[in-house]
Amino acid sequence: MVSTVANDEKVASGHFENYDESQTSIPEAHRQYIIQRHGTDQLDPLPDFSDADPYNWSRSKKWINLFFIAFHAFMATFTAAAIQSAFEDIALDLKVSIQQASYLASLAIAVLGVAPLFWGPLADRFGRRPILLVSLVVSLVGNVGCAESPTYSTMGLCRAIAAFAISPAAAIGSGMVKDMFFKHQRALYLGIWTVRIDLTPITLWDFVHPLRLALFPCVAIPAAAYVMVFNLAAVLPVIETPQLYVEKFHFNTQEVGLQSVAIIIGTLLGEYIGGFCSDRWMRMKRAKAPEFRLWLAYFGYAISIAGLAVFLVQLEKAGNTWNITPTVGAGVASAGNQIVTTILITYSVDCHHQEATSIGVFITLIRQIWGFIGPFWFPPLLANVGLIASTGVATALIVGTSVVPTVLLQWKGGVWRKVD
Repeated sequence: MVSTVANDEKVASGHFENYDESQTSIPEAHRQYIIQRHGTDQLDPLPDFSDADPYNWSRSKKWINLFFIAFHAFMATFTAAAIQSAFEDIALDLKVSIQQASYLASLAIAVLGVAPLFWGPLADRFGRRPILLVSLVVSLVGNVGCAESPTYSTMGLCRAIAAFAISPAAAIGSGMVKDMFFKHQRALYLGIWTVRIDLTPITLWDFVHPLRLALFPCVAIPAAAYVMVFNLAAVLPVIETPQLYVEKFHFNTQEVGLQSVAIIIGTLLGEYIGGFCSDRWMRMKRAKAPEFRLWLAYFGYAISIAGLAVFLVQLEKAGNTWNITPTVGAGVASAGNQIVTTILITYSVDCHHQEATSIGVFITLIRQIWGFIGPFWFPPLLANVGLIASTGVATALIVGTSVVPTVLLQWKGGVWRKVD
């Protein structure tokens, strides 16, 4: 057991590098409670003297809650992208082109970006659990409507309803992680994602509040850096695979769908590197500044560029005979995207942890808007420039809008954080 006197002695001798002087003011019973629950009182933030505080929940309870919110968030993106393997079938059924069928995915992506602005304040006012339950019921109705849609416009409407309803996890997921896990655990659990009710009346400001984060450099710059990687390393392969693989290799729905296995594997590997390894990196280096976490982002950028290059170049070289290398490239690109996702979102939350929920909403909005725009300019780019030359365009975009801003963050981030 660590007594107050022992703590004072260790602080004086420099043993506690991250010691918070505010901890000396807490009652001894509170201190002993925290030590009994967590094995130490050197925690950031310091939990309340209550079993109801999510920081004091058992590990199993935290994991169950994390699983549900992560799965809910997964279903939001899955709902948007799941139809990509059936673009050809949808096009034939609704009498539209494959590219027009792809816009049904773009529509869902756009709605997923805007809807969290609506759901966030409602979750704060009525509680997260009721909002998540309503989300599931309404999204179920929307998806049934998609299955029964007789026309392209009806399908678009039902897709929009389903996407709007399934999106609350994007609005409250980062806040839930922040409320359950300590600072040294956030990268891991925010990546697995990537509580208490406010009784005050809802105002218009509550719905637009996340937009003010555009004025915070340590949120706006990571968002801009991340969305370009997301657009090129994640959205481009997913949207273009059905069109290119059907055209070049005459794949059917099942064969197109199987290409997504590589993306799933890549995303899981990228999450491990971006989450677990990022937290361990910060502990090993005993880093206090959030900017130190950004070093791993360059690894993610490099992997994203390399994977995208393999996907495009090998797809061009394949001619009309399929081989696995383009699919492997798509998986590698998705791993890089997930590394960048975890690192940059965690960095923003570390800089402004009190705005964790709004940060999730803001970054999701910017990401989904870019994801919506992408499918409109991807086909002309690939057709006019060519698959191989498009690699150079993509590399230049990632370096200019992602790598360079990250260097700027590492240089000036510490100053910007103090004035935000």
